[in-house]
Amino acid sequence: MTATPVFLALAGLDNAASGPLLGRLLLGVALAVALAGLAAMSRPTDWYRRLTDRLLFGVPWGTLVLMAVLLAVYGGLQDGFGAADPIVLPFRAWSYLDPVGMVVAGLAHSNTSHLIGNLLGTLLFGSVAEALWGHHTNRRTTTRLHAAWTHPVIRALIIFPAAGVLLSILGALVALGPIIGFSMIVFAFAGFTLVQAPVLTVLASVSQGVLRRLLDAIQTPQQIAASGTTYSTPWFASIAIQGHAVGLLVGVLLGLGYQRVTRRQRPSAGVLWAAVLLFAVERSLWAVYWYRGNNSYVLYRAVGLGLVFVLATVVTYAVVADDTPLFPAVAVDNPTTFVTDLTTISSRQVGLLLVVTASAILIAPAVATNATTAADGDLPGEPIEVRGYELTYGENVTNGQLNVIDIEGAGESTRLNTSGVIVRNTDRHIWSTAVSKSELANRGEADIRLGGLTWEETVTASRTGWQAVGGDTTYRVALSHDNQTRPLYNTGVVEAEPIVAGQQVSLDATDTGFRVGVDDELADLPAQNESVRVGRLELRRRAGRLIAVNNRTQTAVRVANKVG
Repeated sequence: MTATPVFLALAGLDNAASGPLLGRLLLGVALAVALAGLAAMSRPTDWYRRLTDRLLFGVPWGTLVLMAVLLAVYGGLQDGFGAADPIVLPFRAWSYLDPVGMVVAGLAHSNTSHLIGNLLGTLLFGSVAEALWGHHTNRRTTTRLHAAWTHPVIRALIIFPAAGVLLSILGALVALGPIIGFSMIVFAFAGFTLVQAPVLTVLASVSQGVLRRLLDAIQTPQQIAASGTTYSTPWFASIAIQGHAVGLLVGVLLGLGYQRVTRRQRPSAGVLWAAVLLFAVERSLWAVYWYRGNNSYVLYRAVGLGLVFVLATVVTYAVVADDTPLFPAVAVDNPTTFVTDLTTISSRQVGLLLVVTASAILIAPAVATNATTAADGDLPGEPIEVRGYELTYGENVTNGQLNVIDIEGAGESTRLNTSGVIVRNTDRHIWSTAVSKSELANRGEADIRLGGLTWEETVTASRTGWQAVGGDTTYRVALSHDNQTRPLYNTGVVEAEPIVAGQQVSLDATDTGFRVGVDDELADLPAQNESVRVGRLELRRRAGRLIAVNNRTQTAVRVANKVG
């Protein structure tokens, strides 16, 4: 008897050791051994000496400040750590006419995974960019302005993070669509470092995946997966390809300028070309796509990959080109006219012009789109109003964001329809399908978080329905807010395929609930574990199933299943 508590304790210890605790312990030991081995095989003091030559105490303080800003915006303005989903809608870059969104969008994020990805990208690429730029730890000047510019503390804690925040605002101004997130600046950091240290940039890009897997392993040491039905959009549909490409090109331009001022040695063409290509492919810059409405997307994989090869060539040419005339045979030593001046154009100038032109081509559509406002036509149903926001549900409704600019070409169009929970705020020029029809059907219920700089409210969308056996689904959608629920949408009558006692059962979604019918007789859908007589049938509701029973023969047939 006395051995029983000891046995139970050992069994509990064994279970704990065989689970997440043991996984984390083994991971920690492996990391300690790996780092100790690396330290023994290399010279950490040399690394630290090199870092302190570029950074104050060898620490990328400006990068850490930027990461703190991202965390503050996510946890403060977005309340991202206090609920399952952060407040997103008010903090997207909807329009130039909505300055709040334009200022905050580049610092806000759509979910925790999005935030972690950009934090890791900022840590890696931001640290490399900050080290290349340097804190000027051994440089001072006599003038007050230059002394401030070269002071390591000011460069580390003020200038670098301020530049990052400013770039995030400028990025939102030239990004296509209602973007959100710091990734455009992460790509700008990468573009800057590619010009100076291409191999190190590729290494940092690969390292981000390693760090992400490390965080996943610490958070979830083991995972049990089971098959099931889930809702998801294509992976590429959540990537702001245009914003990433613009960020990369802006970073390249900044890198070219820094290289010109500091006269740093340029990398070889082959190494740089390979680095840009590897980075662009690994970061999915080839994933050019278009939205066709109602959760339909098209991915132009071949076109996108071709553009990536062109991008690598253009960037490489811009970096390695020198100041010699492009056509030395016709160059004039002392040009006196515009025509003769053109003969002196150098390869470096042409390379710079190519990068600027590519950037302008990407930015132009964004400027045109961001200068518009959301559609202000009638919305379907009777929308719920919450502090200037209108929320409703509709199916095959004209998309009020894309349809503002009517363009057709290459078989695609901006005249698209959308289905789901629609949110509009004409004062802030917001028009969005906050929850799609498919997502709501899969989840059954979804929260839409609204807000501003000083407030937030939550509206809950719910979808309930019944699928007729061998037939379609009838369902109803309602929105709930402030302890009030308003039905907004219901479908028509559906019929079950089985014939019971010569009769066919139908179901209908109404504003107040569901009704069942047999021939011309109608009745309210019975509550759980209750039944109702309609015609010659008894309809019983059992555990999410509707069963029709022949009153004479007591034959029971399932005619509908509850969904949502």
